[in-house]
Amino acid sequence: MKFKSIFILFNAVIILSFCFVFAMPFIALGAEFALSFWKTSWPLGLLLLVILTGFDIFFMTNVKLFELLEREDWPALVQYLEDRVLKQHRYTQRLVKLLIHSYLVMSDPQSVIALEATLKKEKPQLLRKNTLLFGLSHVLKGDHAGAATLFLEQETNNGLTNEWEQWYLCFALLLQQKFSDAADRLITLAQHGKDSLVCALSALFLQDTIQKAVPEKAEQAKGAAETAKQRIKRTLPDRKAWNKELGKAQGEIHVIILAKSLDDAARYIYEEETQHANV
Repeated sequence: MKFKSIFILFNAVIILSFCFVFAMPFIALGAEFALSFWKTSWPLGLLLLVILTGFDIFFMTNVKLFELLEREDWPALVQYLEDRVLKQHRYTQRLVKLLIHSYLVMSDPQSVIALEATLKKEKPQLLRKNTLLFGLSHVLKGDHAGAATLFLEQETNNGLTNEWEQWYLCFALLLQQKFSDAADRLITLAQHGKDSLVCALSALFLQDTIQKAVPEKAEQAKGAAETAKQRIKRTLPDRKAWNKELGKAQGEIHVIILAKSLDDAARYIYEEETQHANV
């Protein structure tokens, strides 16, 4: 639905609600009751007017942004956002995150990394909130050491509470062939991770990579991978449940770029089911 249509529809709903609430007593019960009702219920009318005014102000001040999004004019959108964020110094989470996504849609991870450097000086809290996006931008650029450095810095300063951030740190370490550094982290995610997709990816790389690359942890890696497989199957018992869970996250960039690995992880988790289907 177009943004202008949403704007008109929302206004219509609020106005109709206002009319219904304050006109119905008069129509149904008469002027005397309506006057009494209006005297006691005016805060509700004020609330509806405040909501409508706030929504209209938000829409009108961002109408150009909505138009560019609607047209999917990414170069113009980037220019508009750069003007608001970098030139006008309007560092808000909403604008910064949208600018990062716009850069990534245009396959421009270098600009994301430049924004990271700016936020590190100007708004470090926004760097923290968007660590995952900045980290995967390093990965997309091929700067695996930069990705690991960013995640490790944030882990030291604030802790990596997001399991995807923890997994991408492991991924960056694997891409640098720092298998021992990644092993314990992957084992922890496989055994205790709450996100089924992260847990499955951790199990896959423990099975396919860590067992071969870090022989001294092979048994531990194998056990953690099997634990992860059983944990996932308790939550997502079959491939249909897996696909449903995956569908919920497929709009996220950090999931989209791992489509092949997630498919491999699903085959590993549900290999018995796949084998039976092929018989």
